Order: sequence, then structure tokens, then C-alpha cells
Amino acid sequence: MQNKIDSSFRLFWFTGLLFCLIAAPGSALAKPYIQNIENSPITSTQSLSMSDVEKAIIEGSRVRGWQPRVIEPGHVESVLYIRSHVAKVDIHFDTKSYSITYKDSVNLDYKNGRIHRNYNKWVRNLNNDIQSKIPY
Repeated sequence: MQNKIDSSFRLFWFTGLLFCLIAAPGSALAKPYIQNIENSPITSTQSLSMSDVEKAIIEGSRVRGWQPRVIEPGHVESVLYIRSHVAKVDIHFDTKSYSITYKDSVNLDYKNGRIHRNYNKWVRNLNNDIQSKIPY
């Protein structure tokens, strides 16, 4: 009887392990949720105008190939083309902060708030590049 229990336990354990090994790659490759940049502070020792902030956003966008376009005061749209992928974001700003939000994409498998794993990295880099162009 004990042998039968040990065998059942081993089979249960092996089945569980096998399930974890099969399921792990799928969950590791799941598309992440879009991570917008909300109210990123603009810190400077000088008083910045809307034009100063807009210039920093445009220059920061261009560092890694984003193509910015002024829509209206306080709003820049920026588009990144990488191979067959296209990411489009809205950047709304004032003299104190800015936000980078998802607008549209092509070939990034956007669905239900989830997107290609590189998108969030591209937006984080865009945020860092904008910060680097803010005059201190």
C-alpha cells in the first residue's frame, strides 16, 4: 500500500513540475501592460517657459529617432519607426511636468492595454532623453 502512495505522489509531483515547465515560457513571454509616464516633474534651477519645455521635448525625442510634431501649445505627438514597428505617443506638458501616453501603434500587437515587450523600454528611454534635455 505504501508503494502505491509513493508512486501516486511521484506521479503528482512530476505532473506538477511538467505543468510548470510548460506554462513558464508562455507567462514569461506575456505582453506587458502599457506603462504611461504620468506627470514627470520638470526640475530646473531656472524658470522655464513653455517654449523651453517644448524644445527639450523635441530635442529629447530626436535622440533615439522619435519624430516629434507640435500639435498645439502644450501638446507634442511623437512617432517612432523601428523596422516594421510604429509607436505613437502624445506628450502633454506645462512648465512643471509632462506626461507621455500611448496613442497608437502598428505591428506591436496592442490588445486590451497590453503591447509588445519593447514598447515600454522605448518610452522609458524617451522619458530619460527628454529629462536630459531640460536645462538645469
